[in-house]
Amino acid sequence: MKKLICKVLMLIYLLPVFSFGQNRTTLEAEIKRVETGLLPQVSIKGEPAWTIAERMKFYKVPGLSVAVIKDFRVVWAKGYGVKDLETKEPVTTETLFQAGSISKSVNAMIAMKKVEEGKISLDANINDKLVSWKLPENELTAKSKVTLRKILSHAAGITVHGFPGYAINDKIPTLPQILDGVAPSNTPAIRVDLEPGTQFRYSGGGITISQLALMDIEKKPYPEIAHETVLKPLGMTNSTYNQPLPADWRRKAATGYRANGREVEGKIHVYPEMAAAGLWTTPTDLAKFAIEMQLSLAGRSNKILSRQSVETMTTGVLDNVGLGFFIEKHGNAVYFGHGGADEGFLSTLLVSRDKGYGVAVMVNSDNGAILGEVTRAVAGEYGWDEFLPAPYEVISMDAAKIENLTGRYRVNPDRVLTLKAETAKGPRPVKLMAYPTADQEFELLPISETTFVRRDSSLKYEFVRGDTTGSSSFTAVRITRPNGSLNAPRISADTLVPFELMMSGKISEAMERYRQIKKETPLNPSVSKDRLNGVGYTLLRQQNLAEAIAIFKVNVELYPKSANTCDSLAEAYAANGEKALAIDNYKKSVELNPQNSNAREMLKKLEGQ
Repeated sequence: MKKLICKVLMLIYLLPVFSFGQNRTTLEAEIKRVETGLLPQVSIKGEPAWTIAERMKFYKVPGLSVAVIKDFRVVWAKGYGVKDLETKEPVTTETLFQAGSISKSVNAMIAMKKVEEGKISLDANINDKLVSWKLPENELTAKSKVTLRKILSHAAGITVHGFPGYAINDKIPTLPQILDGVAPSNTPAIRVDLEPGTQFRYSGGGITISQLALMDIEKKPYPEIAHETVLKPLGMTNSTYNQPLPADWRRKAATGYRANGREVEGKIHVYPEMAAAGLWTTPTDLAKFAIEMQLSLAGRSNKILSRQSVETMTTGVLDNVGLGFFIEKHGNAVYFGHGGADEGFLSTLLVSRDKGYGVAVMVNSDNGAILGEVTRAVAGEYGWDEFLPAPYEVISMDAAKIENLTGRYRVNPDRVLTLKAETAKGPRPVKLMAYPTADQEFELLPISETTFVRRDSSLKYEFVRGDTTGSSSFTAVRITRPNGSLNAPRISADTLVPFELMMSGKISEAMERYRQIKKETPLNPSVSKDRLNGVGYTLLRQQNLAEAIAIFKVNVELYPKSANTCDSLAEAYAANGEKALAIDNYKKSVELNPQNSNAREMLKKLEGQ
């Protein structure tokens, strides 16, 4: 009888779609409205919402799982699609996904528990608790020590943003190897290169240091610490930090997929950086974790932490960054949560700080826009306070007025917004299309005769007339974003930015212009290392090999100490059949970063041919 009762209770627990105290028909209707109510970032009055099935197909997302929180409980959870395209196994509420950086949030709760137990201080030198490895001190740490509080809020000045993980058959490094950036680690050494406490800089490297500190304190493997401290007490029975994932757990896990729909090498990656990226879990388990935080804030639970500790975690240290969480303010309403990205997996967790609602969504894909769309559908259905802005009402404009706005507007030294009037179907026979340099086109929707919005971004575009009184011509477009605005002046058809010069065959002139921009404004984002690298790879994918090589060459020239720029140039040379130059640049990359496993592997292949 005891076993039977346990089985019945377990069955009820594992079927969270229909909760107690709520009419089944009502709940089914709510679920249906969420499933058919996916919303874009910018809502347009009168335009229909999307369905989950439509958006999964659009984004090539094989599987999706969601858990909805209302009144401090999971009111429903559901899986969609498949966890593996080959086996066609369906996603269920028990299918495991990699949580990516949401691992950091759970790690923060673990660390705070050790603070409450007096085993570590939030504000003492982290090196005082590190035994098996020490963070190298320097002139910056002499001014301000690296502490657990600074680490958990990404304010410790520590390097290494994130981790790519390791393929199943790769050799897995130890934590000290990762922290020192030595083989077989595939990331650089984790060090302090900004004064601790002075600014926010996201650092998975810092969180990995906290992982080692917890292991040195407890003298146990990290997965065991996590299980004992948080996962087991909260009933997160489908969650583990074990890396690699044990075989019995692997059978429940989804396969990761790239943005183009291709399977991740070996189906999943291994993350020894467990605290930063290694949690396997489900949205339902993440909801249990978040609900405990909410209940603690409301003074209704202390299974893990005191109310004071949870308030500390959800209060900004620098701006909107708490301990393991990011804080969002929508009017007077406050939310907290975190996003996650591992190879082939994306996730989001967002909940109200003061009320008992929220959502967790996970997908086995690198395409993540659907996460926000589902979140907005849930927010709309359950009336989240001040979360969704009022929809814009788009007006009709005659063709002549739209034509008067067309032209070229320079956004920055290497980006032009080319606006064209195009014939359209529906209530607006003419639409204004924007074609940004080296980027996807988008439609601008009029909310007044001079102000436009777009569906995929919160940016606003306001057309500005000339200074002359009574002038009818528009000389610029003011682009407004949450953190400020910029004016993009109208330019003539023959005024070309460097990218346009390059694509018109004037490669040498374009490269000289990039050098000039870097010399005159060194921090200009148009010539940042990452931006140029991104442009180079776009050209490489388009098989514009000469232009890609030119971009990568100037990037190497502007950033000569970057192993990544050399690696990218080598890849372009290899694609163009220039084997000797590819080998030379892969060698330079390895000299700059001996841990560049990709460059070493490519050298083996090229030199063995």
